[in-house]
Amino acid sequence: MTHPVRDAQIAIENAFKQVLDEQYSFKNFSNEKTFVDELSNAVANDSIIVAATEPAYYKAFKKFVCNAFLLKCKPAKQITSLIEFVHPELSDEFIAEQAEIPANATPLLTQDGLYSGFGIKAKKQLLIVLPLDDKRIDYVINNSLFQFLRENMDLSVFTADPLEGMTEEESPLAHQNKRVPGQLYDALLIKQCVKKLKAKDLTIALADTKTVDFVGNISATDIDLSDVIFVSEYSAKKEDMSEREYAINLAKGALINSSNDLGGAITKVFALPDENGMQQYFMYVCIADEESTNVAKLTAEPDETPPELIYRAVEELFRMISVWADTGYTVPPYTPETNKAQRTEKRANKKLSIYKIVFGASLAVASIASIVIAYVQSV
Repeated sequence: MTHPVRDAQIAIENAFKQVLDEQYSFKNFSNEKTFVDELSNAVANDSIIVAATEPAYYKAFKKFVCNAFLLKCKPAKQITSLIEFVHPELSDEFIAEQAEIPANATPLLTQDGLYSGFGIKAKKQLLIVLPLDDKRIDYVINNSLFQFLRENMDLSVFTADPLEGMTEEESPLAHQNKRVPGQLYDALLIKQCVKKLKAKDLTIALADTKTVDFVGNISATDIDLSDVIFVSEYSAKKEDMSEREYAINLAKGALINSSNDLGGAITKVFALPDENGMQQYFMYVCIADEESTNVAKLTAEPDETPPELIYRAVEELFRMISVWADTGYTVPPYTPETNKAQRTEKRANKKLSIYKIVFGASLAVASIASIVIAYVQSV
């Protein structure tokens, strides 16, 4: 298998390791009958089916999946608008083919809309189709896939909590949805975070962006951050970087150009047209240590103003910092094998079995085998 395809597989496998309690790996098929049998078995027995293929076969593969599940497809407005915005040179026909997904599916967007995936929920079963595109898959995972999983399943049932054993007040997630009505941010969560940082003598350097002033507003009016949060002299222009890459650059730059324990960044507010042609506001927050980063995208809710979105991003930044302060990881790892014996019977009974299916296919069943063979021979 070519390295780019395998790299994309590994990224997807690691994404599920972060939210589920088992080691998963792709199954690859080069035989039509074996693939169809395995797919039928997965549909009959499993809670999540993840199907993926490389860009060269992606259009045909989407059609095959939709046909196999009797799904009516049409171009998704959100994908169409994004491709038109980023690639105005492409033909309407090409864009329509790229944007075609099941009518009731959730788009899993790439950064430019091309080779976007989709997720669909039927009763208690999830079907997820993803591109094995190493240049796009990270964006899909961080900006669409995790959100789709959060919205469509209770991950707490299947994932051992890396903060297990802490009291409710100690947990950085304890107040996640307990903001006082009318309050712009969760002050209690931020105070708890500051308390942890002071207790462990940890400090944070934030990149010098326009939005970092909102952190200063909190420190001046509500919570004293002066002993733990410092503004780095590091700033950068976005230029050709993606919004996610820009956030990572800012956080890493803040860390490297300071003597603090962690780097952080809050980007400016970006805007893209949504499926109705309206401006959709979004932004990124990021933390970085010497070994890894954690990036989160925040998208404005209906009627949420840019300043409100920024304060929500500040809150998310402190939530990420809290997890890091407690665990020592920017993204806490999944529970080690040694802890599995301690999991509850409830988790064991509801454990997910996931089939990761990689396949190149066309709509006509008779032509599937030849395309699969070509795929295997090319790797």
